[in-house]
Amino acid sequence: MAVLALVLIVVAAMAGYLVGSRHAAATATPGTPSSSLTPAVTEPIAWTSKRCSVQLKDRLQLGIEIVNQSTTDVTLRQARPVLPLHGLNATTTTWGGCGQLSPTAAGADYPLPAGATTWLTITFDVLVPCPAPIPVMFTVNYTQSSHSGTADLPGFSDLGDVPYTSAKCPDSP
Repeated sequence: MAVLALVLIVVAAMAGYLVGSRHAAATATPGTPSSSLTPAVTEPIAWTSKRCSVQLKDRLQLGIEIVNQSTTDVTLRQARPVLPLHGLNATTTTWGGCGQLSPTAAGADYPLPAGATTWLTITFDVLVPCPAPIPVMFTVNYTQSSHSGTADLPGFSDLGDVPYTSAKCPDSP
């Protein structure tokens, strides 16, 4: 129970920081006429809220669908998991759906046209008897019009609703 409380505190703190920093960045400078402000997508890369998971023997593959919500192409450069708790070790990161046979390595540049979606999947070695309380988020580096950016994306607040069969994790959904 204490671990779950710690996880919730960490996730809430990260969300508060992101909302606060984006709010501060979006505030107009005093004296700037509102007519000079053009609506823009603050973050071209976003999470669609679709997730997937596949157990591969004692490994776990987790994925999220991402979308280019801007009006211009982006190039996905690198993706990595954000693991505030120990218990998982990332082994493979790919652009492509869970269980896909020939995915594209997420270290390779991956063009994503305006409005298009793709899956980001990461395969993990599970280092604990039961991964249920572990949160997993994602960070994606990209370029758009020669400018670099980073998108911090949610994914799994914990793995309690992710099926994982193990003799030591019998209560998996």
